[in-house]
Amino acid sequence: MSTAPFEAAACPACFPRCSRIGEPILNGVWWSERHLQCLWTDARLRPELFTTGGLPVEVLDAGMWNGSAGPDFHNAVIRIGGEPRKGDVEIHIHPGDWFAHGHETDPRYDRVILHVTWFPPRPHESQPEIPLVTLADATLAQHPHFSFDQIDPDTYPWNAHPDRDRPCRDALAGVPADDAGRWLETAGQARINRKTRELAERLQRAASPTQSFYAEIMATLGLRNNAAPMRALADAVPVAELSRHSSALERYALLLGSAGLLPREESATVPGDYLVALWNASFRAGALDVPEAARRWYLSGVRPPNHPRMRLATAAALFATEDGLYRALHAIPRNDPKAWTKEAICILREAAQRAGEALPADHPPAAGAIGPDRIHAMLINAVVPFLSLEDANAWKLAAGIPGESLSASMREMAFRLFGGDHNPAIYTGSALRMQGLLEIWKGYCGASEHACATCRLASAAQDRATPR
Repeated sequence: MSTAPFEAAACPACFPRCSRIGEPILNGVWWSERHLQCLWTDARLRPELFTTGGLPVEVLDAGMWNGSAGPDFHNAVIRIGGEPRKGDVEIHIHPGDWFAHGHETDPRYDRVILHVTWFPPRPHESQPEIPLVTLADATLAQHPHFSFDQIDPDTYPWNAHPDRDRPCRDALAGVPADDAGRWLETAGQARINRKTRELAERLQRAASPTQSFYAEIMATLGLRNNAAPMRALADAVPVAELSRHSSALERYALLLGSAGLLPREESATVPGDYLVALWNASFRAGALDVPEAARRWYLSGVRPPNHPRMRLATAAALFATEDGLYRALHAIPRNDPKAWTKEAICILREAAQRAGEALPADHPPAAGAIGPDRIHAMLINAVVPFLSLEDANAWKLAAGIPGESLSASMREMAFRLFGGDHNPAIYTGSALRMQGLLEIWKGYCGASEHACATCRLASAAQDRATPR
């Protein structure tokens, strides 16, 4: 996703004025790339489209708005010249922004099927080999009085009206919040059961239960974009090898070196003496710093606390021993979900707070620690499914876990089910219900190119939500 400012010198004659901060102006209104994203996703405003080559573009599904790094919209469904396509859509102000932002070398953009811009390409300007649609002429031709002040970017995408009614929303209309919540809990249980089955398959290939547990925790530390690299790192540095090093600095250096993430020069956050100590520790731990390994990490737009370097400091703290965290979480009594959750949170928080031992002395005390949202995500996505391998009732522990941060998929699914003006209290505060949103998205909306036309959710929702 790009945010680079538009260059004033690039404005075509029809839009001669630009703002002092580098954003274009139309009819006296400053606008940004986000306005174009709103224009793309809102079928009421989106004009009839043609590629620059003259092929008609039919938008069946504008895709899911991506709130993090990568293409602006995921899993869009379109037809270009009658040919159906499914993939990602990238939005820019000018076609040249594709190369200006380095998308040609970023694997996250490999699934882009349509490049959407406001301005047409400049003469002799390089373009990616992706169909291009430009919005300026088409929008103003179809809506002669169009102005970007018709768009309030803060209301998108969650409060924008969909381009068609959703059958699932009709099925849930008027259903009491408690019944809708219980229906989401049923979907959440199904998601935990599915995760448990997937874990059972991974466990067959793992060296031990503790290694499998370690890999799952590492994946949750990586968040969505870095989950796969974290899991690969867990395979490259098994927990038995990691925990043989008594020093937090050596465990951290082993992970960093194997990940290709050792800092290479001192800076304000990496003092020279610490840099030397870290490289020496990496050498003692037997880690080879492989630059190619760094290519697997997604670092663009990552907040500093979520950077893999910080998360690996957390991992070095959590796995000071091979099975200490595993045994501590397994030993908590499971008769009361809220009591279990409270104790599990304490165990994870206290273990993660020792991450500071691997970081420079002048780092803030909380550096490397993990916040409540990440702990809740760790419990619902890794710990509870893992406990369910041996205890069929362990999924009930999820009822005591507070909700994590709402993801884009959760927000989109809640909007589709309950409408833009629903009360989020139906699912916020409950990790189990939020997992239910994800399971419905995965099983229904994200499972078909024409999800609504083939969806069984309406009847399923009616059956689940109707009071008996």
